[in-house]
Amino acid sequence: MAKKKKTTTTTSTTSNSDIIKFCAFWGLAIAALAACVSFVLGILKVCGVQWGLLARVVGICNTVSQIALLVAVILPAYKYVRGKNSVYKAFFWVAVIFLVLGLVGINLAF
Repeated sequence: MAKKKKTTTTTSTTSNSDIIKFCAFWGLAIAALAACVSFVLGILKVCGVQWGLLARVVGICNTVSQIALLVAVILPAYKYVRGKNSVYKAFFWVAVIFLVLGLVGINLAF
């Protein structure tokens, strides 16, 4: 009788990587949509369309795109830093705090 060989397969996808992929995709999609709206409104402004909220809408679109991309970047960055020493973790949290403060500052300008 021939010996049966057992083959085992392992999958490396976990729910964490699925969440990261999900956030990365939708972050990119939201950023692309916001950039497209900002581009169209910018063209309208160049063509002479006078609309009082035009600059505010463009600013909001840019802020939304930045937030979407930051969420997509922060999750894999945290996953990378999680296994590193304290210096990497401290630098990560300082960078996140600066990014959030920068977004707050951008929102206050609009």
